[in-house]
Amino acid sequence: MMNLFKKIFSKADNKVNEIPNTNLSCAILLIEVSYADFNISDIEINSIINLFVEKLNLSKKDAEWLSEEAKSLHADANCLRKYIKIINENYSNLQKKDLIYMAWEIARADNVVDKHEEHRIRKLSELLHLNHSDFIKAKINTK
Repeated sequence: MMNLFKKIFSKADNKVNEIPNTNLSCAILLIEVSYADFNISDIEINSIINLFVEKLNLSKKDAEWLSEEAKSLHADANCLRKYIKIINENYSNLQKKDLIYMAWEIARADNVVDKHEEHRIRKLSELLHLNHSDFIKAKINTK
């Protein structure tokens, strides 16, 4: 009986310790922003894919795969802490600011910035240890 519990918990521990790469972490956080209003539109998904091609230098096929993988993982995630930790450990301050700009572009993709999307971006910028002024600059300077 004890071995059964050890197997169950060791499998759970292994799954928790899997560390996705920074691109996937970035993608999941952007999916989180787009889902903040409880509706991910095709316009937002296309915007995410285009940003991956432009900012992450991915092929269209890789960007589409990354967005699908991020949506799948996001649906199963109950906490985004590990993804934020990966970004904090691997991104420079400038890259974090770029991520916030990308988040604003996603929020504006459907021409409606929902208050939940704005709140999510604000929290994200705080969790990424960015200044409030960085949040405001990104908000003002995005399309």
